[in-house]
Amino acid sequence: MTRRIAEIRGAGQGRRLLGGQPLVFHCNHYNYWLQKTLRLDPSLGMDDVIRDAAESVVYAALSESCQELGLTTAADRLGAASDLFAHLGFGTMDFAGTTHEGGVVRTPVSHYGQLLAVAAGAPFDEDQNLFDQGFAAAALAVAHGKLPGSYAVASNKCQSRGAVVGEITLKPSERSLAPEVGLGPVARDPAPPRSVPTGVDEDAVLAALAGLDLTGNEEGILPRFGVALTHHFANFYNRISFEFVRRMAGSGLVDEARELLVDAGYHCAFNTFGGIMKSAEWDAVVRPMCATEDDWVHGMVAVVNALGWGTWRVQSLDDGQLTVTITDDYESTGYIAMYGRADAHVAYLASGGVAGIQNLVRVGDIAQGPTLDSDFFAKCFEAEGSWRTVAARCSAQGDRESTLRATPLG
Repeated sequence: MTRRIAEIRGAGQGRRLLGGQPLVFHCNHYNYWLQKTLRLDPSLGMDDVIRDAAESVVYAALSESCQELGLTTAADRLGAASDLFAHLGFGTMDFAGTTHEGGVVRTPVSHYGQLLAVAAGAPFDEDQNLFDQGFAAAALAVAHGKLPGSYAVASNKCQSRGAVVGEITLKPSERSLAPEVGLGPVARDPAPPRSVPTGVDEDAVLAALAGLDLTGNEEGILPRFGVALTHHFANFYNRISFEFVRRMAGSGLVDEARELLVDAGYHCAFNTFGGIMKSAEWDAVVRPMCATEDDWVHGMVAVVNALGWGTWRVQSLDDGQLTVTITDDYESTGYIAMYGRADAHVAYLASGGVAGIQNLVRVGDIAQGPTLDSDFFAKCFEAEGSWRTVAARCSAQGDRESTLRATPLG
């Protein structure tokens, strides 16, 4: 299986770039819970934000990728767009029904159209393929040498609402999109060294993960660790999350909006981290290094450093209480690039992740291999004695690193 993909390059602190755009790994459960959160209040207009954020970042990444690959014809550029969609785990996208005037883009397989249903556990009343719509519009604009915002969705069929094949019909449009910001301001200095003793060899963990094939299969899907992964665009997540908070500020519920984003992070940690710690790969590589619960925490932090989220360090584990520092957490670097310095912490996903590690290890005893179902989630995250995260520092507020501390409730 040969795909025309621009090189994915390292950018320090565990970050990776494709076409100048930072990538991060996230799963279908996070994609579901985040999108569900953003669409709770239709009056916020977040559907347009999600579509436009997808189009903006894909346009930037695909434009640079086609230039790097030397692709000049519309057919070659659309082929590269299909390859990129599949390579990153979004599914399969067919542009055969399109011209420079638009047309019908088909998605026989779609992460957003089909795999969010696994996380939801119930039918959808709304189409879920908003990212696909933005991707298709960006691809058509790049292929035909047009500006972003040159196509809009005229109609849509999505597998999430019963369509056998997704269909996105595009028509000419003139819209202005927010400019893409790329990697943002990253730390020039290396991350602090590992300072808390553990039997976990993080370098060995990272080397083992680097040997895994974490690209979309022939259907463009990336099943791994019991979830469906996507190698997604960090600034897509950043744009939609931060714009949600900004729009909620007018309602007087900004604190609640931030907590909802952290809650989406809990679900990400529960399913992705839980799946990883139950996986054959964990049993083969990490588990033999773990003699204590603390080692399980160190092991999961080591794995996180392969996800493109920045460099995590365990700063302390005094009496089992976890403090993590993060150099170049992708949320903070993205916020600064988009809006400048923040007036409150913005590491929502990371906050959910830090508490998630503690809850899985300390409360749920993930080492015993429990079933990752709703009852186990309630035990881990909703019972007395579960952990929540306090943001002590945030690099988006001017600190060198973000510092997150998990503390027990009750």
